[in-house]
Amino acid sequence: MSPRQRHCKGGVLAEAVLSMCIFVPFIVFIVWGVLEVAYAYVIGMNMTEAAQLAARALSDEYLKNPAIATSPQKQQAIFSRVRIPMMVSSNDQFSLSADAWVTTKLPRSVTVCCTFLPGEGDPPLPLFPNPDILNCRKQITISSSSTSPLY
Repeated sequence: MSPRQRHCKGGVLAEAVLSMCIFVPFIVFIVWGVLEVAYAYVIGMNMTEAAQLAARALSDEYLKNPAIATSPQKQQAIFSRVRIPMMVSSNDQFSLSADAWVTTKLPRSVTVCCTFLPGEGDPPLPLFPNPDILNCRKQITISSSSTSPLY
């Protein structure tokens, strides 16, 4: 093998190492981003499920006792029965707006909102995003609401 051929092979190796130094971090960042977006989707679906469960439970309880519409203590008791491991672990995640209960006009309904609160609850919910390399945790809110009819 001539010295010129050996020199060319070394150049190819140097180019390969340099391109790996550029592309590997880029690929890792893309994979991390896709995983975080997928995790946000999973959190969103769980918040939707929790809101649906809470709204249905409030609607069912309203059939038995219409006074639940004005009793925050009884509403909190319903919320305490709705738990999804690592997603919903606190009543603080549920909220009812001022017009959540529609009982005087048709269609009668109740609307519940459920919000993911990273680090809150017992046990504490996982942090999102994790790791927070862009320092955007405080700006991200994942929540969902659900409306259930009152019969």
